[in-house]
This record gives sequence, structure tokens and C-alpha cells, in this order.
Amino acid sequence: MITSKQGFQPYISASKTLPETTLKAVLLGILLAIVLAGSTAYLGLKMGQTISASIPAAVISMTVLRMFRQSNILENNIVQTIASAGYVVASGIIFTIPALIVMGYWQEFGYWQITTIAIVGGGLGVLFSVPLRRALIIDEQLKFPEGVAAAEVLKAGDQVSSKDKTGVGTLAAGALCASIFKFCQTGLHVLGESIQGWFSIGGAVFGLSSGFTFSMMGAGYIVGMQVAINLLVGAALAWFIGVPLYTACF
Repeated sequence: MITSKQGFQPYISASKTLPETTLKAVLLGILLAIVLAGSTAYLGLKMGQTISASIPAAVISMTVLRMFRQSNILENNIVQTIASAGYVVASGIIFTIPALIVMGYWQEFGYWQITTIAIVGGGLGVLFSVPLRRALIIDEQLKFPEGVAAAEVLKAGDQVSSKDKTGVGTLAAGALCASIFKFCQTGLHVLGESIQGWFSIGGAVFGLSSGFTFSMMGAGYIVGMQVAINLLVGAALAWFIGVPLYTACF
């Protein structure tokens, strides 16, 4: 076994050779990157908060690759890495390009402009990560909680039996329920997407608006109580202080 400076031992022995960057892993990673980047863009633009794609990608990867005769944890790692890269690029785009529209520097969303920015930004991210890898991962005692969590998911999936599909089954059931609920909201219009209430006192307008979607509920569960409270406090400051002051003054 090889031991790094921090004393961590690798999960796989250095004497054991396993295929890693295989065709099926790369193709599956690209497919998941497209799907998860789209979902990240939708969720980020809707609620201003994105969720890491590494763990869902790892769970889906483990289930799909088990359909092949030979698969291993290194292939799963490649898949979740590619998928998480797509999520990161999408996050960078949705938090910067709309700001140019709001500030008036851009007047429209140009497809090729956005594509070029994504390619250049993604390439620069990879190039900068090469010299920073040793400083941030090997030399510094950084925790990287998201990376540790993804690694534990991969190791747990590698140790369970191939018949255990609990993780992907839960994801599939959640996606199905969320899809049906969303179809009832936007397709059939039998359910509302939000609860809103407004009233005025003097010249100031007060209001409260709360979205009701499974995506926001899932995002709140994943980000945890601390981040959820921060978002709640920010919304309260905006609706009960910022908006009333703006309407009263202007």
C-alpha cells in the first residue's frame, strides 16, 4: 500500500492494475454531465442555489456499470468526475452570464458566445487545477468534505453486492414523484407552484412568496439546516425590509 504525507492509505493497492478511462465510463460520464448540467442550470436559475452532482452521479454510475460484465471503482470515479465537471461549468455560466444581462452589458443570450465562454472557462479551470493540485490536496491539510463524501459513496458501492440497487432506486422513485408533481403544476395546472401574499401599510408594500416544488425541498435537505436558515434570513430581509423600503421611497 502507498501512504501519502497525511497518512491516508489508498483504497486500492498499487500492485493491482484496473482499467480506468474506458469507453463506457467516458460515454456514461458525458451523458450524466449533460443531464446533471441541465438540472443544475434549472435549479440554480430558479432558486439561486446549486447542488453537487458528484454523489448522484456516483450512485447512478455504480448501478449502470454493474450491467456490464466487468466494471470497477476506478471507472465509477471517472464517471462521477466527468459528471461533476459538467455541473461546475453550468454553475459558472448561470451565475455570471445573467448578471451581464441585468447590468445592461448584454442584450440577449448568444448561443455561441455562451458556448465559447464555457469552453474557455472550463479549459482554464483544468489548467489552473494542475499546478494547484499539489498545494491544495497534498501539502495543505484541507478537509474537502464533498470529495470525502463522494469517495465514501464509491467505496460503499464497491463493497455491496451487485443486486443491491437501493441508492439508484431511491433516486428513480424521487425523480418519478417529482416529475408527476411538476406535470400537475405546469401541465395540468391543478396544483400551484407557490404561495403568495401581499399587503400595504402606508406607502410600503409587504409580501411573502414561497415556492413549493420537490426540487427546492430536496435542495434544502441536501444543503443542510445552516445554509437553509441563511437563505430564509436573506429572504426575510428582502421581503420585509428591502422591498418595503424600496416601495416606500420610490
